[in-house]
Amino acid sequence: MQVYNIDQSRLTDCALKMQRGDLEAGEKIFDHYSPKIFRFAMVRVLNREIAEDLTQEVFLKVVNRIETFEPSKGSFSAWIWQITKNTLKDHYAKKKTIPLSDIVPESKYFIDKKNDPDQRLQIYEVLKVAREFSEEEQEIFSLRYMSDLSYKNLSEMTGKSEVALRVVVHRLNKKIRKALND
Repeated sequence: MQVYNIDQSRLTDCALKMQRGDLEAGEKIFDHYSPKIFRFAMVRVLNREIAEDLTQEVFLKVVNRIETFEPSKGSFSAWIWQITKNTLKDHYAKKKTIPLSDIVPESKYFIDKKNDPDQRLQIYEVLKVAREFSEEEQEIFSLRYMSDLSYKNLSEMTGKSEVALRVVVHRLNKKIRKALND
């Protein structure tokens, strides 16, 4: 799968084309968002199969609800991330899944086995620390670092200012560094 990085105006254009039935535009949206959504889901559920299912569910909802996207009400990025967040909330409600903060350390399954063992250990330790964050902090951590969202996109999605988000991320980084150095 080729990963596309598309700017917001092109994503909006793709969404509008998708509303008119353009399958290629839908593929570009999928290629752009699927790795990010998968990583976000993976950090939250710590199970590859469930994360893949949730990613697929998000895109089924996108296809079924694309006609509800209106650029005048906000960016396409905020729209698709809201669907993603709601899909995860629905998953937790339906499955009675335990939130990341309550899971026994199983994040080793998230790490690609091809990675350097030291890097796997470091990522595992960071995710272990992140489990102690509040639910809101876990969400911001996952979106910023695992889904690689910009502060602008995070701001649109969460309703918080970019400055406030930078402060939260800075504090999360300090918590991680402190925990890893103890």
